[in-house]
Amino acid sequence: MRRAENSAARRCVRQLTVGVVGTLAVLAAAPAPARAATWSPVQVVSETGWSGQDQPFVAVDRQGDSLLAWAGCDNNASGCYDQVKAQTASVDGVLGPIQTLSPLGASASWPKVASDDDGDSAVVWTQDGLVAGRRVSATGELGPLRMIATWHGVSPAVAVDPAGLALVTWTEIRDGAYTTKARYFGADSSLGPELTLGVGVDQPVVAVDRAGTALVAWTESYQRVVARRVRPEGVSALRVIAGQGTDIRYASVSMAMDRDGDAVISYRWVRAGEPPRLRARHYSHTDTLGSVISVSPAGHELSLFDELAGDLDGDAVLTWGRWTSDGTQVFARSISSTGALGTVTRLGAGDWPKVALDDDGDGLVTWQAPSPDFSTSQVHARTIGSDGVFGAAEILAPDGRYAQPASSPTGRFSVIWQKGSYPSDIRARFGGQAD
Repeated sequence: MRRAENSAARRCVRQLTVGVVGTLAVLAAAPAPARAATWSPVQVVSETGWSGQDQPFVAVDRQGDSLLAWAGCDNNASGCYDQVKAQTASVDGVLGPIQTLSPLGASASWPKVASDDDGDSAVVWTQDGLVAGRRVSATGELGPLRMIATWHGVSPAVAVDPAGLALVTWTEIRDGAYTTKARYFGADSSLGPELTLGVGVDQPVVAVDRAGTALVAWTESYQRVVARRVRPEGVSALRVIAGQGTDIRYASVSMAMDRDGDAVISYRWVRAGEPPRLRARHYSHTDTLGSVISVSPAGHELSLFDELAGDLDGDAVLTWGRWTSDGTQVFARSISSTGALGTVTRLGAGDWPKVALDDDGDGLVTWQAPSPDFSTSQVHARTIGSDGVFGAAEILAPDGRYAQPASSPTGRFSVIWQKGSYPSDIRARFGGQAD
């Protein structure tokens, strides 16, 4: 997938030009190991005595600083009232103070985070059946609490453009109908009007290019995958990414976008009597839709989890879990910006794969794997080079689950997870590619 130009010269250009990025190479069948990452010690980021919810989240800005977010409750309190928390981490892993984002007594869960170039962030979550959010500055200063949805909403997601304007998406449930919604959330905590994007089902995904144009993709009633581009001045016409099928399950849409707004969208395709397949399509900023690409092999019985990530040159990696007679296994495959597929690579035993790539295509895949007696879940990881070569598997945490990675533009990784055993605190590690 690496272009024909001299890579060293291109890397020098990238260092001088903001937003210009590299690519991933096609996965080789038997490659030499990729470079290893150097990691900080495990750090407990939640308060002493607190239990964290599963699925914490992290975002990294273009300086390599992180914002960690999670929800949890105080085990010493009379009742377990989950609150959303956030904490900054500098590029060298120095943690700031823990900030409380949601009020005590409200039911808050599963925050999502996105940051702009300078580290000003938007955090969104579900709270008492609505979608709530707060802006958090690069220095940790909190904006006011905003109720973003005006009706029952679930599955929020957020993307922030380079200048700090956030777009929040969610699924509204009203009188049994599911609708995909979006709303701009300004750096000054201002809210734009609610935007109705179309019939939904669950879990819309959103990404934004370097010029500030967002793309939202979702499934319509499990029957087809659709998308709209969203700008402050308006919303594009609905675009069908995957047409009517027997079934498109689990609302499993994932998306990556390059610097120009060209996207690759992955989804599950299920026909009666056939096993699910992972498919992908490129969708350019000029509204051109590429051919359907079948990514997962026909013989793979997919688990419930898969994820796609891309670099800013349009190359991507798709990861997924597969059921086998020996338990679940994690696999990955590269997709070039031209649609060329790399080799299907088995990463290891486990499930719940997550992937993050930097500007040049260096990345990290994380997943959780059970111990032999299935009593303990470990956080496993493998680096991936911009040439598509995976590093050796390593254990980031001997007791952990629901790991979420994020990357800086130059391959500084932040990983956050929930400890598997009681009291299920929230932990993190920080690292980067070795020179």
